[in-house]
Parts: sequence; C-alpha cells; structure tokens
Amino acid sequence: MPKYKTKQTEYMGEVVHQATLSSGLNVYILPKKHFAKKYAFFATQYGGLYNDYMLEGEKIHVPLGTAHFLEHQIFEDRQKSNFEKFEELGANLNAYTSATSTVYHFDTVENFEPCLKLLLDMVQSTDITDDSVAKEKEVIAQEILMYMDEPTWELYNNLYEGLFHIHPVKSEIAGTVESIGDLTKETILSCYHHFYTPGNMSLFLYGDIEIDKILSLVDDLLSPSYKQNPNKPELILPEEPYEIHKKRFDIKKDISKGMIAVGFKGNPVLFKENKEDKQAALKLALDMMFGRSSRFFLDCYEKGLVTEHFDFDLQLGDGHAFVIIGNETDHIEELYQAILSEVRRCLEIGFDETDFIRIKRKILGRTVSSFNSLQSIAGNLTHSIMRGNDLFKQMEAYKAVTFEQINQIINVFFDVENHVVSTMQKTALKEN
Repeated sequence: MPKYKTKQTEYMGEVVHQATLSSGLNVYILPKKHFAKKYAFFATQYGGLYNDYMLEGEKIHVPLGTAHFLEHQIFEDRQKSNFEKFEELGANLNAYTSATSTVYHFDTVENFEPCLKLLLDMVQSTDITDDSVAKEKEVIAQEILMYMDEPTWELYNNLYEGLFHIHPVKSEIAGTVESIGDLTKETILSCYHHFYTPGNMSLFLYGDIEIDKILSLVDDLLSPSYKQNPNKPELILPEEPYEIHKKRFDIKKDISKGMIAVGFKGNPVLFKENKEDKQAALKLALDMMFGRSSRFFLDCYEKGLVTEHFDFDLQLGDGHAFVIIGNETDHIEELYQAILSEVRRCLEIGFDETDFIRIKRKILGRTVSSFNSLQSIAGNLTHSIMRGNDLFKQMEAYKAVTFEQINQIINVFFDVENHVVSTMQKTALKEN
C-alpha cells in the first residue's frame, strides 16, 4: 500500500478523506455506501489565467488559450476516440477548462476501476505531434468563430473589456484565432510537462469506494515518469487597477430583443481574509437586491423591463472581484437606471431584516438540497477545491451570516460609479 497521509472533513454527514501520495498527488475521496454510480475527476491547476508563470526562477509566457488547447490535445488518440473507449465500458467522459483549472472526468455504474485506469492513462501519456496541433488549430478556430457570432458573447466580451485593463480574466479561455495560431507543439508539450504533475494535480473520487484499496490502485496506475516530475508552476498576474477600464459599450445587431449587462467592479483585497464569510454575506445581499422575490425584480417584471431570465452573478478569484447583472429587454435605459437606483437605495437605507431572514432560509434550504445529489456534491466539491475554496466552510458561512454583515458588505464592495454598462440594441427595421 502506498505511503500517504489522510485528513478528514465532515459536513452534514458527508466525510471527505484527503490523502497525499508519496508522489505528491492529492486524492480526495467521498465514500457513499450503496450508491450505484461513481464519479472520478482528474484535475490540474492550469486554466485560462495561466498565460504567465514562474518555474525554477524563470518567467514563462504562453499564448492565450494554451490551457484549453492542451485539453483538446489530451483527448486526441489516433487509434480510437477516447470517448468511444469509455462508452464501451458504459461510462460518460468529459472535460472542461476554467480560469484556474483543467478537469477530466467520467461517471459510471460499472467498470469503475478499468475506467479509472483509462482516465489516468489518458492524462499521463498524451500523444502530441505537429500534425495533431495543426488539425486542432482548425477545430478550435472554428469554435471561436462560432461563439463570436453569438450576440451574448459580444455583449459580455465588451463588458469584460470595460471592467479590466490587463487582468487575463478579461480574455476568452479558448483564446483568439490569432493567439492559437501562434501555438507550437513545443509550447504545448512544455506546458504539459510543467502543469500535468503530481504536485500540481488532484484526483477526486466519489461513490461506493473502499479507500485503502483505491489508493493502492491509484498509486500503481501512476507511471514512474509522472511520479518523478517535481514541477509546480507559480501563476503571475499583472497588477490590475481598481478603477474600470471603459464606462460604456453600445452596439446594434439584428436581434429580436435588446440586451444589457451591467458590471460592478470591486476590490479583491477585500476577500483576502474571511473570504467565505464575506462571500456568503455578499451573495445573500445580491439575492435580496435582485433575486426573484426582491422588490426590484417584482417591480421591474410588472413594468415589463425584465423577463424571467433576469440574472445576476458574483465572481471572485485571483486578483478580481465583480458582480454582473443582466437581461434581455427592449427598455435598456430604463432598466439600466433602475439597476443603479436599486444599488444606491440599498447603500442609503440598507435592507429589511424580515427579508433577510426569509432569503437566508431560502439559501440554506437550497444548500442543503444540493447535498441530496452525489452528482451535485462531486461537481461542487471538485470546483471549490480547484479554486482554492473550502466548500464546507462556505456552507457554514451561510448559516452564520448576520443582518449586520450584509449591510456592511455592500457598503465596502459597491462603488456605484465604478461600473460598466454593455448594451446591444435591435437594428431598426428598414422600410421597403
């Protein structure tokens, strides 16, 4: 059996076992007795933000979209599609690249161990050639051009351009047609050897799993060359100014309904301490301001300013913190002013404590219900850990958040003037 140390975390009856193998690979296991389906996620701390990094004292720059391109290359197998290999074993295989990580995962009811071997083999022994790179450039370029044609992509691309001066979060994870055109086999292979290493990766396993047995199997499935790779790059981020880059973007398109997105830029330094507590308070405050049962939403819906798809989102990460609020609407200016007025109103008079109690109860109920699904637990816990967050601590923060905290957090987060608005209006119909 391999040498490892374990740490247990318990929340709502769920126990997560963390083992660090002798190679440095972290393995997280959440056993669920008598569950038929099992899940596995093999993840590397390498995502769209990692365009500049340090390794052994050397600063390295790679083109935008390299992490996503490498994900596609991992799936390449000239003998048989990796998807087909997993399908033959009754498993579903997929992958994604986020801002901070690349994750390969499968779920299955049967043949879990053979599927786990396939997953580890696939990631440990990629076959990257000049031909495979050239072929993938064409595929990804087409993907990029396809989503660039989507009106929502342009709306939010402009919003991010307005929010950020130089932070890489403003850039598309897939990169641009020009940036992937600059990629070479050598660049991709160097990133593979730098980031796909035990010290930079984690394996997550969920389901009816015997801990000691699976840890021994995992250790056996790791190749000697993989185990002996000590690399763990350090992300380099530019110093992003607090102030927005550009205030407003207005474009016209041949669309059926106008759209608006408003972004409020905050100070990420605010979340360096007590991150979970502040995030819980801000999320709850946003729900009270713009949620489906809020005064704002009900009033705007009745006036026809918003649809049932009206939404808001909070994004926190390395060097960035912002809130986005948006919807389809044919009343762009009226909705824009309503959003600003609601932020100003809440900053001036605060919240109603009765609403706070009700919304907090709703969020806690939603949180508890998410633990009823193993699929939900697996996805949320993997995502949380790969972003450097503590999911269970975040859950506790929702329980502990106070009325005073939500009133305080909006006053330190929101600067009404530090916002960007991106609009897309319908092109006027031409007269015959």
